[in-house]
Amino acid sequence: MPVYDLHCHSTCSDGSLSVSELVLRACEQNVDVLAITDHDCVDGLAEASRLIEHENLPIELVNGVEISCRWHSFEIHIVGLNIDPDAEPLKALLSEQQQRRYERFDAMLEKLYQRGVSLSAEECQTEGMPTRKHIADAMVRKGIVSNPQKAFDRFIGKGNSAYVNPEWCDIPTAIEAIHGAGGKAVLAHPHGYKMSNKWLRKLLIEGKEWGLDAMEVSLCQQSPGHRDALAKMSQEYGLLASQGSDFHYPGNWRELGKNLCLPADCVPIWEHWSQ
Repeated sequence: MPVYDLHCHSTCSDGSLSVSELVLRACEQNVDVLAITDHDCVDGLAEASRLIEHENLPIELVNGVEISCRWHSFEIHIVGLNIDPDAEPLKALLSEQQQRRYERFDAMLEKLYQRGVSLSAEECQTEGMPTRKHIADAMVRKGIVSNPQKAFDRFIGKGNSAYVNPEWCDIPTAIEAIHGAGGKAVLAHPHGYKMSNKWLRKLLIEGKEWGLDAMEVSLCQQSPGHRDALAKMSQEYGLLASQGSDFHYPGNWRELGKNLCLPADCVPIWEHWSQ
């Protein structure tokens, strides 16, 4: 069976590998089909496509993106798969999202400065879309905290002194833009939002009403019980099933293509690319 990894990140957002490094690592990990899904950004897709064609690499690229959305008090991520990155509705939304990212990033740096932590945008070394991870990594490099998680726990995590509420688009807007680009809209990492099953079911019901096509069922960091529970939810709500590592950097826990497989009763999203 081909190995599908339909969720990963490059330095175009908050990944640690360049687009070329990411594609080559996916090949090393025997991934057959890869979707690059950077946050609110499709800048790396053309480079990945050129590399695969030029080097005749044994891997298929699926154009993707991960769009940050607001829903009640939660930040929800919707992955767009098999999109046309040049579609105007999608380009317009991503432009708005990117502007919101820069404004939020600057506001967090200002809040840190007011609390005696001086960081410049240059010190955060953002090659692509600025994220809180870039701030956390810079704080580690400057010796302000011992590891990135401490930066979230003390400063930039939700409820802390330098946190800034995001002003993302809503979920229907993201789904509409993805569909306008010919893609499928997927709920990313359903168990990653620190919400109860009651809230998750509410999200799936409303998402389905808004045109959500699929949900991620298989991730590399999950127990068989969690996978089976998500598989049952996908069937219950009539959603296609996707899978992805959510790879950001080399490590022991998240690896491209690792432990990704869908339960037999799921309907894989790749069977519906052209529908």
